[in-house]
Amino acid sequence: MAEPLIRSVLVVGGGGFVGSHVVRALLLEPDCDIYVASRTPNNHPDQDGRITYMTADVTDEAQLTALFSTINPQVVIHTASPSPTAPADVLERTNIEGTRNLLKVSAASPETRVFVYTSSDSALVPTQEPISEEQGQLYTAQHYSNPYGKSKGIADALVIAANSPTLRTATLRIPVVYGDYDYKNLLPQLLGSIKRGAHRIQIGSDIKVFEFCHAHKAAEAHVLAAKALLRLDSGSYDGPRPDGQGYFISDGKPQPFFEFMRRCYAAAGVPVGPNEVKVIPLYVMQVVSSCTEWAFTILTLNYKRPTLRRQNIDHLDRGCCWDISKARERLGYRPVHDQDEAIQSMMKWGMENIGV
Repeated sequence: MAEPLIRSVLVVGGGGFVGSHVVRALLLEPDCDIYVASRTPNNHPDQDGRITYMTADVTDEAQLTALFSTINPQVVIHTASPSPTAPADVLERTNIEGTRNLLKVSAASPETRVFVYTSSDSALVPTQEPISEEQGQLYTAQHYSNPYGKSKGIADALVIAANSPTLRTATLRIPVVYGDYDYKNLLPQLLGSIKRGAHRIQIGSDIKVFEFCHAHKAAEAHVLAAKALLRLDSGSYDGPRPDGQGYFISDGKPQPFFEFMRRCYAAAGVPVGPNEVKVIPLYVMQVVSSCTEWAFTILTLNYKRPTLRRQNIDHLDRGCCWDISKARERLGYRPVHDQDEAIQSMMKWGMENIGV
């Protein structure tokens, strides 16, 4: 069966970390028209002349309708999301209502056939036992969860429910992402910890395991998902159906969070030996972060938010452990071959482009 061609694609949020890597992966596709939409397209780093950058706000349905009527995308890849620590109303407006708007406009567009959504490990109830997608439980409006996790879980379910013969949908549930071209997320935090001498600190027991995913593979998974969904239009597709599904995407190497961090520090030339680790109990940091947030609320009338957030500390008590077999079988996904090499490449890029 011939490989389906992606003729035109709209990457919503294509200026973000994962979104920009998706765009780079799409640049390898022949004769593919690539459109990147965000609220501030002129602020994207590393812009490329082969890409058309456009202004769009997912909370504005009329603006989205006008955008789709202009570019008629065959594929929509929705990577946009506010920061996990954004206010609850912003998360609901963007992740839930924005996703609903995009789905509505995509379904009404006669040229749009595929919708791929970037979901998150935060969208699911955490587990330490290896689970498949069918065993995973998405957060709903009834769950007690942080606003980010709940909004991503609800959006994930919306995308899966929107699957139809005319609009094939899939969600990619992605954990902690690491890699080059990371200006705001994990990489700057790692380099900042080294600079402050905080790389020896460990919060909590570091027993629970987490999934990690190299940015290049996260991006590749989006392209594979789009092609798998387009393949359904061939008329001769006879494998397990890839549409209307959520997929776990990771390196397939669950490990303790700070163990992974220390591998990154070692790759930067600052290894931390077992006797050098300074452990701060999780509950201590939970209390400290809660008090810090309370103080900022009182002293700044909630106009400013601290860098240290209780939500970030609580995340260290979550963890996740996934079976990525379905992504392998239905999308053709293959995780990174050498995680050590990928970590070394990230840290080298970071030290050369961001600095310590």
